[in-house]
Amino acid sequence: MLSERDLSAFLHTRACAMVMLGVACVLAWVAYAKGGVVPLGGPLGIGLTPAREWLGSPLSSLVASVACTVSMGVLIIYVNRAFNVFRSLTSLVAGLFFIMQTSLPSVMDRFYGGDLMGVMMMICVVLLFSSWSDGACQRRIFLIFFLIALAGFTDLSYLLYLPVFLVGCVQMRVFDLRTFLAAGMGVITPPWILFGFGLVDPGVLHWPELVVAWSMFSDPDVVTALVVTGFTLVIGVGFTVANLLKILSYNSRVRAFNGFLTLLLFATGLFSILNFNNFAFYIPLLNCLTAYQIAHFFTYRRNRRSYIPILIIAGVYVGFYVWGVI
Repeated sequence: MLSERDLSAFLHTRACAMVMLGVACVLAWVAYAKGGVVPLGGPLGIGLTPAREWLGSPLSSLVASVACTVSMGVLIIYVNRAFNVFRSLTSLVAGLFFIMQTSLPSVMDRFYGGDLMGVMMMICVVLLFSSWSDGACQRRIFLIFFLIALAGFTDLSYLLYLPVFLVGCVQMRVFDLRTFLAAGMGVITPPWILFGFGLVDPGVLHWPELVVAWSMFSDPDVVTALVVTGFTLVIGVGFTVANLLKILSYNSRVRAFNGFLTLLLFATGLFSILNFNNFAFYIPLLNCLTAYQIAHFFTYRRNRRSYIPILIIAGVYVGFYVWGVI
């Protein structure tokens, strides 16, 4: 007989994460088969083709989007295992993230810039964390800013993260003149290559329209996405505040890691509000960072009935999925 304590422990296992991934894939396929999955928001590309236009087949777009979701789940587990940000091993963060992704079929079932951005940001987090107090980390810092600047040609929304990672360099105790120059070279190199080899014509660069289209509120899919995103923001902030005292008890290295993930969450939430026309771009990363905060909270509160609030949160996101599909 499975006890309540056993059920709570099971939710933190890799097997449970695989079960949640299976559920997410099934729900994604049902929404895809049902049809009606429409793209949300509009990319702010200025030179290169936006990610949502890379794949012409709806099925290949679905597969690519699911692959990005799996990659983000694997990367966030790797971040915890490699850098011990939870001070405990758990796969709950990935399982919750998979379920949260299913809440919006338009996000889960179609590959777009948000999927690419989520994977890229997690890779950049790994590179940043590996540079902790390392005086010879300039190559990794260069790569972080190079990737963000290059992706910015497909969507300007990426560029908002440049100052966030610069602050991250300060948190990792590696910010000095060499690091600053490495970051600057990382930003300069992509346009240098793209313009120099004629891959992008400077004459066709344009500043995208940023005026909010109020007619988007008449679209039920957009309204659903706004409600889900708002709910994710609220619980993300709530669990972050609840985790603050615990984070302060960690050593300086783990505090820095958790501090940057907290900064990244708040920055992503702020960007989704400021860049309202393209708020859907931030949903995958917002889901991942919120799942991190939720999992962090329940990792050091593994009491006998902690499974109840976890299942309630998962149930709410499945309910959002049903609302969106119906």
